Amino acid sequence: MEVTGWLCLCLLLHCIELASSLRGKLLFSNSTSIMEFDVATQNVTPLIEHAGSRLFALDFDYSKGYVYFPRALQQEIMRFPYTSTNRTLQTVVKTGLLPVGLAVDSVNEHVYWIEYYGFELYRCNMDGTNITVLSTLRNPFVIRLDVTNRWIYILETQPTASRILKSRFDIAITQTIVNLTTHVLCMAIDNDENRLYWMIDDGDIQSAKDDGSDVKTILSTNVSISNCAIDVFGSYVYYAYGSHLLLLNKAQETQTVLCNYTSRIDGIFVFKSGRNNTKIWRGIPLMCKFHAIRKPLKNQIQILIAWTSLTQN
Repeated sequence: MEVTGWLCLCLLLHCIELASSLRGKLLFSNSTSIMEFDVATQNVTPLIEHAGSRLFALDFDYSKGYVYFPRALQQEIMRFPYTSTNRTLQTVVKTGLLPVGLAVDSVNEHVYWIEYYGFELYRCNMDGTNITVLSTLRNPFVIRLDVTNRWIYILETQPTASRILKSRFDIAITQTIVNLTTHVLCMAIDNDENRLYWMIDDGDIQSAKDDGSDVKTILSTNVSISNCAIDVFGSYVYYAYGSHLLLLNKAQETQTVLCNYTSRIDGIFVFKSGRNNTKIWRGIPLMCKFHAIRKPLKNQIQILIAWTSLTQN
């Protein structure tokens, strides 16, 4: 019993350490590499080279610690262990024409991707097995997941029009919730406030409720460019235009330049170490509680369990 309890403690400490290390960091990509950016120190750390393909989507498996991304020109989904010093690229699955959008469901252990010229939405297991075609679309470019409420959001785009679709995970019903009369290449979901955010080609950042209502402009940047990168966490919207990485305070509607990089930024992913991801490792402290009740362990374990319970609420 004592050995089992200490095993639980080790697992719990690992998860707490991972969540803490991710806080305040984001990833961004250009045509050759994936970089880590520390918001507090503003340090840029190159993580891995991905062999020359514009990379519009990045996502993270919080349960295993892998970063997933599509290589559009090479027609494959790749991953690498973010928390490891040996960041070797692994091919997860070979795809069809121009995979551009990707999303990871860590809770149900699935990877979703969309193919711009293949016109289809796919899903597979984390290791690339059990590939399933879920739906046929029109020029899909971005996919986002609301895992808690089991919704899929997809951005379809064309040169003069775009639309946002919403469907359940079983794809039984797909509905159009936002129609736009402009070209849009990026979209993010704020699961805390239940809103969607996107950037249009004239530089405006716009938002709507996750049912498509209350469409409004949050900020006008007055920079006309194909904006490809946006993500949201907490009170902030992180986005890029050209080689500039910026931060928008949603409440104050003010923007701050975080980084002027050396080349165009195509994708952004912000680590979300808040409440929406604690469910992934919530079973570990529960297991420790069970053993602590059966036979009290050392005081440090009981204190750690109590602290973890508070931080998850």
